[in-house]
Amino acid sequence: MKTRHYISGIVAWLGLLIAAVLGIHYQFEGGLGGAGRVLGGISTWLAGGSQEFTATSDDYILLAPGDPVFLQTAEGEFQQIGRVRNHFGPTKLEAWTRQATVLLYPDQLSTLPSGSVVLEYHTAPTSLDSVVSTLLTPERQKEIALLIAEDWKQHHADVISTLQPVLEASVIRALSAIEAELPRVIEAHREDLAKFSDRYQSEMVRRQLVPLVKTEILPIVQEEIRPVALSVGQELWNRVSLLSFTWRYLYDVSPLPERNTLKTEFDRFLIEEVTPVLELRTPEFVAVTERILKRISRNEKVRRIIRDNLKTIAADSELHRIVWNVLQESVLKNTTLRMVLKDSWESPEVQEALKLATTRFEPTARKIGDTIVGSREGGVTAEFAQVLRTQILMKDRRWLIAKSANGSKSTSTRTPFRILPSRDASSYPLRFEGVEQSPLTATAETPTAPAQPAPGP
Repeated sequence: MKTRHYISGIVAWLGLLIAAVLGIHYQFEGGLGGAGRVLGGISTWLAGGSQEFTATSDDYILLAPGDPVFLQTAEGEFQQIGRVRNHFGPTKLEAWTRQATVLLYPDQLSTLPSGSVVLEYHTAPTSLDSVVSTLLTPERQKEIALLIAEDWKQHHADVISTLQPVLEASVIRALSAIEAELPRVIEAHREDLAKFSDRYQSEMVRRQLVPLVKTEILPIVQEEIRPVALSVGQELWNRVSLLSFTWRYLYDVSPLPERNTLKTEFDRFLIEEVTPVLELRTPEFVAVTERILKRISRNEKVRRIIRDNLKTIAADSELHRIVWNVLQESVLKNTTLRMVLKDSWESPEVQEALKLATTRFEPTARKIGDTIVGSREGGVTAEFAQVLRTQILMKDRRWLIAKSANGSKSTSTRTPFRILPSRDASSYPLRFEGVEQSPLTATAETPTAPAQPAPGP
């Protein structure tokens, strides 16, 4: 009698459970098709229809019970055909193993490739770079850039007019603090700079640049400046009065009371004769200088030596160390600079300007957040759902893909599967996206959004 009561109770509870599952699934699927699939799945589970296979790997891999097994269809879509049942680890959580058992759904066995089948092992990347690349896809980057460009086009005049005076004042004060500290820092490193200068004075200037000036630069200068110098010299010679200079010299060396008449005459000659001539010839001197510089800059030997020396200086580790020390002490470790910037950015003017700029940018920031994460009306994005499941819920981190073993002969699928780790980076095959609001959270102010088809389960 008690046995009948137990059986009746189990059947009743099982019936209530099936009815509840059907009711909930019908609520979300909106039809009997979903209910039929749920009922078929329950019946399969009750009948113990899943089939168990052994899978082995040459290397240790990280697995956990419940890790899915997928198969890619001819259309390129992925469908789950089974799961990992046992990984023979010390716990029910993930563990390193080389052997596992997988359960394959009976209605999916016919979809397996003919011949030998291997299970390709995949893991989802969990680094910060992968999170950023998942959330900020190239298409989303373009969309965010467009939002920022539109916001800047609309508010840049107000933002610039507000922030420009504040930024200019901050930069001026910062530069003044650096300028005040720089002489002390350079003086502290004067010995290092002197050693560096002496080394290049010996290695570069004396050995390469001085011979270069003698062989290449001076001939160019002489060739270009000689005609102008001769012309100016001839004109000044014509203005010189030898008699005037001679008798003044004799007067200065004679025992007469007045002296320095020669110097007075020479100063007069410079001011009244030489200076006007040089001023009139200024355009010629400018033109000569330009020609000299052009010829020197076009000289291949000069260019090669200067280029090689500049590369040597730029790659000098000692110079890098000196420059970095000077920069670090004058900027990064500059206490005065930090105090100046702190006082400047904490001033009421700066806070008011930043508040105005933030207020202008807030709507665009919300749009960017909705673009990356999603919104209450449209649900979370597929990319954010993927990151949430992988990084927070610790799901979708491992999966197996059933594939045909290339070049193998046809064998029974009951032979142990080989698990081959994949060397290609990939993302979880199924995508999840919150495209409708749960009816459990709907209120009078936030009516339930109409149901929309969602990619993936």
